[in-house]
Amino acid sequence: MDLATLALTAYTLSKPFLEKLQEGTAKKIGEDIWTLIKLPFTKKGKTDIENFAIENEKEFTDTLRVELENDPILAEELLKAVQHASSIVNGNFIQNINSSGTVEKQINIQHNTGNITM
Repeated sequence: MDLATLALTAYTLSKPFLEKLQEGTAKKIGEDIWTLIKLPFTKKGKTDIENFAIENEKEFTDTLRVELENDPILAEELLKAVQHASSIVNGNFIQNINSSGTVEKQINIQHNTGNITM
C-alpha cells in the first residue's frame, strides 16, 4: 500500500471516532488508529489536531502522507493497524442470497481490486 493510500485509509478508518458516529468496535478501531495518526502532529506541538483533521481533511491527509514518508517506522505501525482494522471490519459481514427463478448472470463481491466485465 503506497503512503498516500495509507494516509487516506487510516484517516477514513479513524473518522468515526472523530465524529463520534460509531460505537463499540468502530470507536475502538478509530481510537487506536487516531492515536498513531496524531503522533507526528503532537511531536511538532500542533494543538487542536482533531478540528484540523475535520475542517481541513485534504491538508491533513497530505501532511500525514509527508510525515509517513519521513518516518518509516510510524508508517509500518500504521499499516499494521490499518490492515488489522480492515480485517476486523471486513470480517463482520454476512451475506444471504436467495434466488428464485432463472438467474442469467450473478456476481457476489465481498472484495475486489480489479475490473469486472460481464
